[in-house]
Amino acid sequence: MKKRIKHNDLLPWFLEDHGTLPAAYLKSTQKFFDGLQATSSPQLNVLTTEEYKKLERKYKNENK
Repeated sequence: MKKRIKHNDLLPWFLEDHGTLPAAYLKSTQKFFDGLQATSSPQLNVLTTEEYKKLERKYKNENK
């Protein structure tokens, strides 16, 4: 018997064995996650304390 999954339901992706899920569901869900990854924003560059202090000194010196 085929397993029927509601449209846009991601719960089976995380809870069920992928071997028991319909191939069309696996394909469409993978496409969804690939799209999320492609459109996600890059991580912000975090400055160390030393780098921050250098920029702060430079900014203060420029504005004297």
